[in-house]
Amino acid sequence: MRLVEAIEDIVPGMSARGLRIAHPDDWYFQGHFPGDPVVPAIVLIELLAQTGGLAAASDERRATPMLRLAALGPFKFPSAARPNQQLEARARVVRRIGMLIRIEGEVLADGVEVATGSVTLADVAPRA
Repeated sequence: MRLVEAIEDIVPGMSARGLRIAHPDDWYFQGHFPGDPVVPAIVLIELLAQTGGLAAASDERRATPMLRLAALGPFKFPSAARPNQQLEARARVVRRIGMLIRIEGEVLADGVEVATGSVTLADVAPRA
């Protein structure tokens, strides 16, 4: 599932800003919650992970990686994201250890912070 609809800004290997509109008919609103639709927290985490993965994968020094989520750091969700809001994921590559890449960042909904935390991605591409 690709959540990122556009990349607004990217610094190869360092950071990226990814955008998505929370469309009212998006699959994740089904049942979450009836009469009071909210973007699920896991969707916000995945949006940050995808944006961070694009930043990490854009590093010209590396062969094409195949990134998968390896770990979740602590996350906070100070507010809720709702239909028709623009989601903006701001991801920063903060550390690389072997095949692991630590991403930190936040997601905003129409400029209001709705998630902040970190993910670790693993490059699982086969090595020659």
